[in-house]
Amino acid sequence: MNYRSMIILIGSAALVSSITGCGGGGSDSSATPAGSNPSTTSYTIPPLSTGTKQDYLNAINNARTVQQDCGVEGIKPAVPALVWNDKLYSAAAEHSSDMAKSDTFSHTGSGTQSDWTSEQKGLGRGSTVTERIENSGYDWQRNGENIAAGTNLDTVDAVIQGWLNSAGHCANLMNPDFKDVGMAMAEDANSKYIHYWTQDFGTLR
Repeated sequence: MNYRSMIILIGSAALVSSITGCGGGGSDSSATPAGSNPSTTSYTIPPLSTGTKQDYLNAINNARTVQQDCGVEGIKPAVPALVWNDKLYSAAAEHSSDMAKSDTFSHTGSGTQSDWTSEQKGLGRGSTVTERIENSGYDWQRNGENIAAGTNLDTVDAVIQGWLNSAGHCANLMNPDFKDVGMAMAEDANSKYIHYWTQDFGTLR
């Protein structure tokens, strides 16, 4: 992993949202603004082979099955394995593709045509993590997201190790309250960092 990749990993925030009780969605979920024009076109989820899906899940759960030192977040004990969720994969794939196509790096969507949730809902701004997860059909009680980008981050092992080396990302990865996960990588040779990763976590209501 090169130095630039590490700077990006450390500089990106690891997000967690949760709700309590039996109320509605999270506070960062927004209604469609007046005068917006939601898109009527459909989003095609990039296919992921069974082998790649299993490789991603194995790398995640191999990290969770042993104690991890998450720096300022503390020592995290081994936690139960996560279950792959295709809806979370859809949200992750959308965001990785958006970052690669728009040449941006943020938990907030680009607000361009490649930000599918923003386009579909006519938000007139970049989508949030929660909006993308909800738009995928995942009825969450708790959610979180890790992102990474870097020219040398071309394998799942490299990106998982990078997250483990970054306190907030490590804490997300080792969070015992998460039950499900979806993870995706998109690449664009013409973008600044080439490889863009999104890891979405969730627990159903």
